[in-house]
Amino acid sequence: YEEAAKCYEKAAKVDSENVHILRDLSQLQIHLRQYEKLVETREKLVKLNPLLTAFWLGLAVAHQMLGRYDLALKAITSHEHNLKHDTNMLKNEISEILMYKNWLMELNGDYQLALENLKEIRLRITDITAWKEQKANLLLKVDRREAAATAYQELIERNPDNNDYVRGYLACNGLDMACADDKDAVLEVIDSLQQQFPSSNTLKFLPLTFCEGDSFVSAAESLAKHALRKGIPSLFTSMKMLYANEAKGAALGRLMEGYATQLRDTNRFSDSTDDEPATASMWSTFYLAQHADYYGDYERALQLIEDAIRASSDTVELYMVKAKILKHAGDISGARNTMDFARQMDLKDRFVNSKTVKYMLRNNDVEEAEKMMIMFVRDDAAHKVQEIVDMQAIWYMRERGDAYRRLGDIGRALKQYHQVLFSFNSYHQVQFDFHSYSLRKATIRGYVDILQWEDQVYSHNTFVGAAHAAIDCYIDLHDRKLAGAPFAVISDEGLSKPLTRNGSAKQGQHNLSAGVGEVKQAAVDQDPSGATYVDTDDYMAEALKFVERLESSVGQQVKTHLSAFEVHLRMQKYFLALKAINSVKAIDEQHSSLTSMVVRMIADMDTNESFAAPMKAAVKGQLIKSFGEVSIEASIDAHQNSLPFALAGAKGLLTLG
Repeated sequence: YEEAAKCYEKAAKVDSENVHILRDLSQLQIHLRQYEKLVETREKLVKLNPLLTAFWLGLAVAHQMLGRYDLALKAITSHEHNLKHDTNMLKNEISEILMYKNWLMELNGDYQLALENLKEIRLRITDITAWKEQKANLLLKVDRREAAATAYQELIERNPDNNDYVRGYLACNGLDMACADDKDAVLEVIDSLQQQFPSSNTLKFLPLTFCEGDSFVSAAESLAKHALRKGIPSLFTSMKMLYANEAKGAALGRLMEGYATQLRDTNRFSDSTDDEPATASMWSTFYLAQHADYYGDYERALQLIEDAIRASSDTVELYMVKAKILKHAGDISGARNTMDFARQMDLKDRFVNSKTVKYMLRNNDVEEAEKMMIMFVRDDAAHKVQEIVDMQAIWYMRERGDAYRRLGDIGRALKQYHQVLFSFNSYHQVQFDFHSYSLRKATIRGYVDILQWEDQVYSHNTFVGAAHAAIDCYIDLHDRKLAGAPFAVISDEGLSKPLTRNGSAKQGQHNLSAGVGEVKQAAVDQDPSGATYVDTDDYMAEALKFVERLESSVGQQVKTHLSAFEVHLRMQKYFLALKAINSVKAIDEQHSSLTSMVVRMIADMDTNESFAAPMKAAVKGQLIKSFGEVSIEASIDAHQNSLPFALAGAKGLLTLG
């Protein structure tokens, strides 16, 4: 894209009034986030064709992405009069443009003006929910709380499970759930809403997030009893976020222990005169098993889940939780077998099948996991394994890569990690089509959301984990080669062949009928062993690509700079390695790896005769100034009770030999 943009810029200099060149250039500029250049290009487009709505919208978006909301608003206002005479525009397109203009007014801080404008455009808006949400939002911002409360009340009636509506309604009453002084008043308001909307789960759960002590227990009782009576398996999952508060976690444990005892002894809750459903006792035991698992009491958790299974041996969720407990206890094989047993209880459940695949991969059963994974691949897929890649099942690629890595098959592991990278690259590249489409269809608010989402797409945990794993693999390959024992690609012998559309294992090309007289060639992986990545000339150059992506997306994470240090040190780029050390220190100056990083870097520079002495002295001076005279042994002794320091020190000493 960078090179294409340069070519278009040169073409634009030759033919400065060519609309096609400037339009394509603007798409490249916004894709590369070159917003200053984008403004210039789109201003030229507006001058060349001032009647085209898409050009004005593009200019407004460019200004908005630079935070120049007043100029964005000016661009929309300048063209607004043309909308009344444009017979080609659909009602929903005009509606979107008007709502976008109103949003820009809000972003510019003109709340009263935006509110007045919102009233004016009401009859031209097709997205009524968005209009009502904006009305409530603006009324609150201009401090018309009574009117805002009425507006939020209407929204809650439309959707009582919308958390933002409830918080907005509370704000209209001058209340904030985060404020301790407001808790009683907040609880009173929410109780009132619960009476109006008794089926709302959000209103039942919200008090648990801010109540403490007896009021918390009272709120939890109502929710827990309802879930136990109805047999809702996700009760613990819903409550899990509350366990971050130690007191709340303990209170929930005591509450459920009491319920379990009452139901076991009398089949009733203490305040009830009617018998509860026979399954209520089982679900209370089920909750307690997960409670014990959360606190690491795996022995008791297993005892409780076995009690629940004896009470209801045909409930799939019980076996799934048992598998999770076994996994946490370290019995990966037992967890895999238990999850597979749960899968066989309901072969049509895609979720349970996927969980089984994940547990099989955690147990390094790669081939068995593949067979399970393709069970839900479409029947007409010519190459089922490739179909999984095309579906961008990134969790499967990541887990499969980790399994291969544990098995010592670095080539296949890298193959999977690069497939994860390819998927995220496609997420990023697919936005290119929206740069023109969204302006033509006037879906501007959604388009801006896409741009903002794309800016952080590489910070997704799956990509970050796969990137670090790929870097470690390349470092392993580099170190093996340096030690004179390069990694040898593991051949396909003894491995299963790719599964085709009929479930058989074949090699070569496979055909898929694409219509009468047509044959579509199915894509077949020509490098299943990952030899392409193992046979590359410069492992560190490949690792550096992942490092640069991590630095641009998750530069605030310590692990990013730890990986950067390992790569730069092996490339003998000492100033970049020093930068990585300083970045780690800036984030966590007491990090356990800092001492070993400093010692290793000094040792590496001392053995590198090609590194100029003045530069070596400058780097050493910076390290000594920041850390003083340090040693790994002294660091370990100073933190004798710290496992992270012991591990980091041992790793450093091992690297130094």
